[in-house]
Order: sequence, then C-alpha cells, then structure tokens
Amino acid sequence: MNKWKKVVDHLLQEAIGDGDISHLPGAGKPLRLDNNSHTPPELRAAHKILDDHNVIPDWIAHRESLERTESKLRRQLLHKAATYQAEGRAARKAGRAKLESNIEGDWQRFKSGFLEATDRYNRALLEHNLTLPQGITHKPQLRGEEMIERALGANPGKADKTN
Repeated sequence: MNKWKKVVDHLLQEAIGDGDISHLPGAGKPLRLDNNSHTPPELRAAHKILDDHNVIPDWIAHRESLERTESKLRRQLLHKAATYQAEGRAARKAGRAKLESNIEGDWQRFKSGFLEATDRYNRALLEHNLTLPQGITHKPQLRGEEMIERALGANPGKADKTN
C-alpha cells in the first residue's frame, strides 16, 4: 500500500501545483469506491485513481492483446475451413483432380501455419498467466488440432467456441 500512497501523493502534488483545484468536478466530495466489490478495500482508492486516468495494469493490456489475437486466429480458421471445404467440393464435383490437389496443399500449409500460430499464442499466454496477480483466473490454452477438427465440422456448431 505504501507504493500506491507514493504514486497517489505524487499525482496529487502534480495536479495541485501552485493552483487551486477546488473548481474540479467532485471537489470536496468523497470518492465513490464501491463500484467494484471484487477489489479488496485497501486497493479501491488506487484502482479508482488509475481508472479515472485511463491507466490499466500491464497484465490487463496484455490480456486484451491476447484476446484480439485469439479472436483473429478463430476468424481466420473458420474462414479458411469454409473456403477449403467449398472449393474442395466444387473441384471434386467438376472432376478436377489437379485443382483438388492444389486446394489440399493450400489447406495443409494453412493448417501448419495455424498450428505454429497457436503454439506462439500459447507461449505468450503461458507467460501472461505466470504474471497474473493472485486470484485472477488464468486463460486456457488453445488446442489447435481440436479447433481445426471442429472448424471442419467434426462437431458442427461448436467451431467458434473451441478452447
């Protein structure tokens, strides 16, 4: 708590400077710290100040980045799987074995790249999970092979919910 006190004192001194801050909204009124009942009482003031100044802890910013990456991976997989299946059906129907072979090769390259990307994601996720404050739930790793199977219809309707 001493660390936060120093940060808050510094911010207050910086804000006060040589001027009067009584004109600011909420001046003279107590802070409302009850907006997050999951935050320990001794941290609510610090969290309120950080939140009011749009400052987020590194682990939250990293989690948001991981969530964007995960979402992008899922979208790419679903799009590519649908395209692969549609093009494959069309090539088989037209009896174009060479085209079907090219489509399969493209899919295998995508699949390999996708599995590498999920491995990179999982390594970053492990690092993230190891830096989380105590009590924060860890995000589960992605299971690339299972995601691919579901996207191809092994479990219809669940491709977008794979963990």
